[in-house]
Amino acid sequence: MQVALGMSWVLAGNLDTRQKLAQRQRLLWSAMNLNWFFGVPPLSDIRSSTSELPGQFILVSNHRSNLDPLFVFVVGRPLFFLSKKSVLKTPIIGWWMRLCGDVPVERGEKASREKSLAAMRERLQRGDSLLIFPEGTRQTDPQVELGAFKDGAFNLASQTGVPIVLLVLNNSDKVWEKGSLFLKLQPLRYQISSPIVSSGRSAESLKAESIEKMKEMVQSLRV
Repeated sequence: MQVALGMSWVLAGNLDTRQKLAQRQRLLWSAMNLNWFFGVPPLSDIRSSTSELPGQFILVSNHRSNLDPLFVFVVGRPLFFLSKKSVLKTPIIGWWMRLCGDVPVERGEKASREKSLAAMRERLQRGDSLLIFPEGTRQTDPQVELGAFKDGAFNLASQTGVPIVLLVLNNSDKVWEKGSLFLKLQPLRYQISSPIVSSGRSAESLKAESIEKMKEMVQSLRV
């Protein structure tokens, strides 16, 4: 698998083309590391196992580790992210995220939230798939299965008709524990839901169904 195409792709085509190429590169790089370090099958096998997923979806995932933006690529599809504005300002990682067209948001600022929602709708309208952590931040309390969900992902799904796919990552916080400088490499356990049809449905009903299903998925992974 050729992961790097050199820097020429950064200047290729228009903005949409460059973002799609950057997303593709991120998927290839992530799949390689998931295979090497966390026991996830190669990308071709991932794509075969997730062949029932639609061509476009909003991925809704739990969030317990700083490594979750890597782990979400177990779905085997390019994704663009909704991320804290400060993350997109970091060296290298932030530069790559900007190339991918990831959307920044400033917590607690209404104007920033509305601007980010408009940007995400634009990306959905051009056919991209989207990742949102609906808890808004990492859940660090081991006694809490899922934090409170924000409404953004479900409003977008209801407004655009793009289906929702749920992802539960099991104990990703144990791989890179908070405050630790070292990773505990181990096979990654996860579960991906069947698509949830969003067309013609309210954001409230989509949110309620997603929470219920994700709680069931968390419990099944603990068995």
